[in-house]
Amino acid sequence: MKRLPQHMIKRTLLSTVCGLMLIGCDRDNPTGSNGNNPAASLPDTLFLAVAPSDPIPIPKLKTTSKEGEEVVMRVVIGGRRRPFVDNLAIMTVVDGAMPNRCTLPGDSCKTPWDYCCSSLELLKENMASVKIIDSKGRPLKVNFDDSPMLKPSATLVVQGTV
Repeated sequence: MKRLPQHMIKRTLLSTVCGLMLIGCDRDNPTGSNGNNPAASLPDTLFLAVAPSDPIPIPKLKTTSKEGEEVVMRVVIGGRRRPFVDNLAIMTVVDGAMPNRCTLPGDSCKTPWDYCCSSLELLKENMASVKIIDSKGRPLKVNFDDSPMLKPSATLVVQGTV
């Protein structure tokens, strides 16, 4: 097997994460926002009852984590105007400790989850991709837009494998 160069691993770091836990989620609505796509299409084990402990900031994970390592991070769904990839279980997230200047009083940003008020360099340092994958390593064919538990600006604790 060909080994990826270290800089490629850092760029794609955290792109494969297998478990999510939504803090403060509403589990009473089992169907998606359009009522057609049940949230049950996501694995039953995806949302945990208790958040994993000791999350590590994304910038630190990018410099210290290795491929195959188990990690925990506290994140906010966002970093882009459309943080979800259509029909695939892939989303962009931002480190939960990064301040979002788009949410300051008096700011009239219509899409504050995209962090457009932050510098691009700071945003890149604090962003990661999260994928929910199948046994072959391919992203599940699930539309996160249909999940009532996953919305832009939602805070998550993510546990998974780099």
